[in-house]
Amino acid sequence: MFEWTIEYLADENILYLKSRGIMDNSSANVMVRALADTAVEYECLTHLVDHRETTLALGFLDYFNRPAINQKLGVSRSFKTAMVFAQLTENTIFMETVFRNRGYNLRHFTDIDEARVWLMQK
Repeated sequence: MFEWTIEYLADENILYLKSRGIMDNSSANVMVRALADTAVEYECLTHLVDHRETTLALGFLDYFNRPAINQKLGVSRSFKTAMVFAQLTENTIFMETVFRNRGYNLRHFTDIDEARVWLMQK
């Protein structure tokens, strides 16, 4: 089972997405669409995505194709996204590299406080 919540933190102008469970491509698509729609609703370009309680069930090609899929789902290159994982793996590092090489402002972290500091930098 995979679930998430999205909260707008008005004092920081950040969307905070907290996920838990096993995320595959299908559930990722629904979650990403919800985040993109919420970003439009709040006119918020800064996102803190907390995947520390999430297991990614994605293959190599899934990671490679995520930027194009996310763009179709409404993710803009003007978003600044910090993703926090329990640990960084070859897959998460590869995914960050693919997104950054395609012009997205995205970084992966294991420390949520470091992620917040990075998000607040202009």
